[in-house]
Amino acid sequence: MPSFAVTLLPSQHQFNASSKQNLLSAGLTSGLNLRYGCEGGNCGECLARLVEGDLEILRHSDFLLTPEQKAEGYFLSCCCAARSDCRVEVEEIGSVNEIPQQFIRARVFKIQHLSNDVISIALKTPRSQPLSFFAGQSITVHLQNSLKRNKSIASCPCDGLKPEIHVRYRENDAFSEYIFKQLKKNDSVDIQGPQGEFVLDDDSSRPLVFIAYDTGFSSIKSLLEHAIALEKEQLIQLYWIVTPNNTPYMDNYCRSIAYALDNFSYTPIAIREPSIECITEVTKRILKQEPAIKHSDVFMTIPEQYREIIQLQFIAAGIDDRHWSIDTLIRL
Repeated sequence: MPSFAVTLLPSQHQFNASSKQNLLSAGLTSGLNLRYGCEGGNCGECLARLVEGDLEILRHSDFLLTPEQKAEGYFLSCCCAARSDCRVEVEEIGSVNEIPQQFIRARVFKIQHLSNDVISIALKTPRSQPLSFFAGQSITVHLQNSLKRNKSIASCPCDGLKPEIHVRYRENDAFSEYIFKQLKKNDSVDIQGPQGEFVLDDDSSRPLVFIAYDTGFSSIKSLLEHAIALEKEQLIQLYWIVTPNNTPYMDNYCRSIAYALDNFSYTPIAIREPSIECITEVTKRILKQEPAIKHSDVFMTIPEQYREIIQLQFIAAGIDDRHWSIDTLIRL
């Protein structure tokens, strides 16, 4: 199957697209933050303009372009594939502030036990309402019994139809009790968002250091998958801190990435107790192990009570505050 190079204007971002894949899907899979709505040719949000090259229409669209738009080369990127190398003028989302708040009724698509006490839930949105978000952001999940919780999105933005969240079982916590004991496939779940600025600088070529804490791995997983989609060539180091009685519940997943990518390494770290002393000790050890830490982009998930001490450690390590980000999600 032939593949063609697509260059976006004015950003000069590039990706490859097969002759049977619509340009929107190919761009999203490559990690680009393209503006779109329904993915079905109905809304016109993915309107683009062909500057150079040839396209093929893959499917009918209900959104009607004006004769003037057609004459100027406009097309819907969700309905057209490349037939040659192309240069395309298209609107990309530049920051989290450009993503509108969305209220979507989704349904439970898949429930998977990742460990004895952690569940992965893949939600499925209506085809006309994929969730638009940046890797590393979160959503508010509303269950049908009025329970709600802020949850990090654990999946890549390339598939807004199936956002994924991770939930750890906590005794006497009504939200997790419901998830583990009552939630079923095809149940309705309302999602609201996205929120947060725990996101990558897609154009940065600095090494990436990811530090996850227990189920804080969920937002790190989203960032990691996005970095892989962007085909980042710089070094990527993942550390996963786990507290007693917990496990790196996607250990095989992380090891498989380390096996497949030469520029990725993974280190799980078990600590003896969840305390300021232990967190300070292990973070100091991680920062010392990274000789290029001052020149890296560092992303860490950590409970709120440790945030201040971690900030002081990052500053002491000489990391410019423009190049580190701490995610301390408030559960509600």
